[in-house]
Amino acid sequence: MDGWDVALLVAAGYIAVTALVRLMIRRRDQLVEHFRRDVKKEKSRQRAERQRAQRDRVA
Repeated sequence: MDGWDVALLVAAGYIAVTALVRLMIRRRDQLVEHFRRDVKKEKSRQRAERQRAQRDRVA
């Protein structure tokens, strides 16, 4: 292996690692957004349940 082979190997490794990291970050962001959506939905459901319970107690 001469200098060019090593340089190409390093460049290919850098590109591969960079692409993998970007994919992992994008997936993490998707999972976080999904989790936040689920939490928001659950809070909304709990709020509606509490309001329903208050209405039932008053009536």
